[in-house]
Amino acid sequence: MAITYWKTARISILAVTFTGVLLVVGKLTFYPSAGNLSATPFEFPESVPLAEWQMQNSAPLKISDTSQVKVGRKYEYQKNNLDLEIEMRYVVETSGDVESMMKGHTVLKSSPGKLELANTQRVGFHGILQQQNRLYLSSCINPRGRTTVTDEQFRYNRNTRDLQFNRILFWLSGRGNIQDKRCLWTQMSVPLDKTTPENAKKILENAWVSWYEWWQPRFPEP
Repeated sequence: MAITYWKTARISILAVTFTGVLLVVGKLTFYPSAGNLSATPFEFPESVPLAEWQMQNSAPLKISDTSQVKVGRKYEYQKNNLDLEIEMRYVVETSGDVESMMKGHTVLKSSPGKLELANTQRVGFHGILQQQNRLYLSSCINPRGRTTVTDEQFRYNRNTRDLQFNRILFWLSGRGNIQDKRCLWTQMSVPLDKTTPENAKKILENAWVSWYEWWQPRFPEP
């Protein structure tokens, strides 16, 4: 009896798998470019809470003519007379290379230098950079998986996190690709005229954890 049950279950699993493969092959054959669709429009909220910080201002960022960066916003906070600036950009069809994005879309584009990689438990990777009397923290909040800085890290997330049933249905319905190459690119910075680089790094990393925890469950719909 048990043997018959497992035989039937195995046949059912194989049938489902085979059907899925046929759907994928058919999709690639007859609709190879159906995933090249525009991302769902998204606007950053005017106000975002940040633990222990008082929000001072926010304003839209000027976005250059690019197919990747869709929208951006700058947030300004203050705590104990220390100013914190956060620039957020919604990026689509990206490779996830934060250094390249910094060179192309921020005040650091003249030559930002090499990011110092760091890893925060339960959050992911971020990069640290000191330049122009400011300390910067930059990272990419992924739709699934931990935060990333390099294209290798971003690609690993896509290869291991995006092959899910809902993403396959999303792709089969012609709404986009299986791999979700979107990113909430974050760049935080504080001035160094009132604190040391070591202390500024701790301040940024603490703020970064709170910022990530607020944004991750609110990642834009595809």
